[in-house]
Amino acid sequence: MNTNTPNTQHSRNILYRLPLVQKLGLRLIVGLLVTIACSWLFYSIAEDVVEKDRLVAFDIATANALHAAATPTSTAVFEFISWLGLPGIWFVGMFLGVYFVSKNERLNLAALVFALIGGLILNSTLKLLFARDRPVFIDPLVIEQNFSFPSGHAMLSLIGYGFLTYFLLKGLRNQIARILLSVAMILLVILIGTSRVTLGVHYLSDVIAGFAAGTVWLMSCFIALNGIYRRRRRKSAPTSAATVS
Repeated sequence: MNTNTPNTQHSRNILYRLPLVQKLGLRLIVGLLVTIACSWLFYSIAEDVVEKDRLVAFDIATANALHAAATPTSTAVFEFISWLGLPGIWFVGMFLGVYFVSKNERLNLAALVFALIGGLILNSTLKLLFARDRPVFIDPLVIEQNFSFPSGHAMLSLIGYGFLTYFLLKGLRNQIARILLSVAMILLVILIGTSRVTLGVHYLSDVIAGFAAGTVWLMSCFIALNGIYRRRRRKSAPTSAATVS
């Protein structure tokens, strides 16, 4: 069943005929816009954290409320969800890596390693740069030793599961299945971030900033990867086909 109406198809044709879209590609433009938006979000949160703005008071109030509401059962559940973020994401990375090796997809393997290891290095650097202490409780549910901002679980789970989703979607043709997969992965990443706040090891702004930074890094990796693929296709295409836009 074709869901494209004449008006929708006409709008798409106009969009793809725009000079900037023809030159860069729609996906690249969308990726750049998302990267810019998330960079601005991260900067805004970081500024509030550094200046100890009203956001910090909201963070503390939220952390105290969630800590007071915690139960042994909820703590156990959120500890498992947190595990799906770290170290769970490294198992996802190994699974994807083995798949890429079996298919001799060296570029995808290199992109995966660069995305995950680069994301880890970036997160560690940001933690040292901002040096924000974690929430402090008399009776902590979980104890973490390093700095708090931004959340490594939030950032790396978004990068890792985002990378996994990207390649799974490439193999799916059913639109409903693609939507369900995307929604499931988004909910999983949100739950992982939520678990860190609920367990009292991060403030809410740590998690949101982690998502923002993770999105910026992931989109940057995708933009670079797609750029390499586009260059390869141009080199391998016949000269006559290369002149067709």
